[in-house]
Amino acid sequence: MTAAQAEWRPSAALVARVDRYLGHAAAMGSQAALQAARADLGDAPAAEWRDVARQFLQRGQPLFAAALLELARQQQPADSSLRYWLAQAFWQAGETGRAEAELRGLLAGGTHSAASWLLAEVLRAEGRLNAAAACVATVARGTTDDMDGVLACIQFVRESHQHALAAELCEERLARGAGDPRLHAVAGQIEQELGHFDRARAHYAAALAGGIDLNAWFVPGSLASLQRYADRQHADFALFDAHLRDRTLSARARASVLFALGKACDDIGAYADAAHAWRQANTLTRQTVSWSRTRWRDFVRDRLSAPPLQSRSARVDGVPIFVVGLPRTGTTLMAELLGRHPDVCNRGELPTLEFLVQRLAGLAPAQRTAHLQEAAGIYLTHLRRDDPPASHYVDKNPLNFRYLDQVAAMFPQARVIHCRRQPRDTALSIWSQPFARDDYAFARDFGDIAALMEGCNELMRHWRQTLPLPIITVEYEQLVADPAATVKALLPQLGLSAHNSSEPRASTSTPITSASLWQARQPVHQRSVSRWRHYAELLPELVELFAEA
Repeated sequence: MTAAQAEWRPSAALVARVDRYLGHAAAMGSQAALQAARADLGDAPAAEWRDVARQFLQRGQPLFAAALLELARQQQPADSSLRYWLAQAFWQAGETGRAEAELRGLLAGGTHSAASWLLAEVLRAEGRLNAAAACVATVARGTTDDMDGVLACIQFVRESHQHALAAELCEERLARGAGDPRLHAVAGQIEQELGHFDRARAHYAAALAGGIDLNAWFVPGSLASLQRYADRQHADFALFDAHLRDRTLSARARASVLFALGKACDDIGAYADAAHAWRQANTLTRQTVSWSRTRWRDFVRDRLSAPPLQSRSARVDGVPIFVVGLPRTGTTLMAELLGRHPDVCNRGELPTLEFLVQRLAGLAPAQRTAHLQEAAGIYLTHLRRDDPPASHYVDKNPLNFRYLDQVAAMFPQARVIHCRRQPRDTALSIWSQPFARDDYAFARDFGDIAALMEGCNELMRHWRQTLPLPIITVEYEQLVADPAATVKALLPQLGLSAHNSSEPRASTSTPITSASLWQARQPVHQRSVSRWRHYAELLPELVELFAEA
C-alpha cells in the first residue's frame, strides 16, 4: 500500500459496496463483479469511481481496480485523477511499464506532484536512479513554501545516490532565502558524503547557529567526522562540552556527542578521556538498541547446516565483487581502491542482497530455488542502474558474509574479497563508532562483538570449504602497508587488467556513506595498526575477549 492510500479512509457505505462487489466475484467471477460495479456506478462522478477503485487497492485487488478505472476513463477521459489512480493500480499489480506509460502521459499535460513522486518510485524500483532523481528534483524546484516537502525530495535524491544533484537542490533553495536549519544539516551531510569537508562544516555551523533540534539531527557528532584533531584548543572541544551540559538532550543525542568527543580525544592521544567518553556513549546507546547473541548463534548454526543451493542463474555480463568481513576491517578502503580501476564501478554499501535473501526466506525450499534467477535479475538491475555499463561492480556491504551461499547460487561469476584485521583493533574500532543502523546493534558491547566475530569466522571457514566461489582474503595490515601491491595482486584474480590504483585522492565525486567516509579519502596510513595497545589497560575487555593475532 502506498502512502497516498494509507492516508485515505473510506466511508462505511463505500466499504459495504465493495464487499458486495467482492461477493459477486466470489460467487460468479471477476467479470460478473466488474459488470455489477459498472451498472451500479453508471454516470456517477469520477470521484465516486475513483474511491471504489481505491478501496479495491486497499483490499489488495489491483487488477480489478485497474479494470474499473479503465471503464471510468472511457466515460470521463479528461479527469486526471482517474489516470493517476490507474497508474497506482498498475504499479501495485507489478505492471511497471503500464504504470510508467500512464504517468508520463499524465505529466505531459502539466505539473502533477503526486504523479512525479509515483513515477520516481516506479523508476527507482527498476534501478533507474538517475531518472527517478530527476523526477523528484522537478518536484523540489516547483515547491514554494513546503520545506518538509523540499527536504523529502532532497533526501530521495540523496538516497538515489545522486549526491551532486541533491547538493545542487540545497544550494538553489538556500539561494532563494530559505533559512531552515534542517536544510543546512542535510546539505552538510551530502557534502560530507561527497568529501567536501569544508563545505560540510560551513553548513553544520549554520545549522547549529539556526537552532537545529539536536535530538533529531546529531550535528555535533557529524563535526568530528570532518577532520583529524591536532590539539584540545580546537573549538569543537568546547562545543562538545557545552552540548554535554545540555540537560534537554536525549540519550541518543548525548551518545552522539560522546562518540564525537571520544574520537577527538583519540586523535590528540588523550586515550583515557577517549575510553571514558566511548564507554558512556555505549552505555547510553544500549538503552535504545538491543542485539541477541543467542539469536545470532542460532542464525549461524542454521546457515552452517543449510543444504546447498543449486544455481539457477545463467552467466551474464558484469561481474559482482562482494567485499565482505567484519565492519572496520578495510572494506571501504578496499572498495575505493578497486573503484579507481576504469572497468570497475563501486556501488558502496548496498542493502539489496539482504532484502532479496529475506524475501526468498519466506518461500518454501523448492520455491526458493526456483526464484533465485528472478532475485539475481533484480539485484543486477539495482547494481547496474541507468549509468554507463561497467564490467565489474563492487558491493562492499561487509555483512554480506552471512549470505555467500546465496551469492554463489545467484552469481556463478561473482568474486568475494574477505577483509580481515587484527581482532583487538577490529573490536576497538567497531565499539568506538556511532553506527545508527539496527543491524549494527552488536557494536555497543564487547561481548556482542566477540560473538559476531566468532560467527563470522565460522561462516567464512564454511563457505571456503563448501562454495565454488573464489574467496580472496586481504589482511588490513597488508593493505595499508602497501596498497598498490595489494591491489595489483588482486586484479588478475578478479579478471581485471593491470592498473595503477595507488594514487591517493583527496576527494572524489563518488559518495561514501559508511563510517569511514573521512578516512577513505585520505592518503593511506598505518596509524590504526596496533592501536588497541593504547587502550589495553583502559579497556581490559580487549585483552580478555579477543586474540592478539
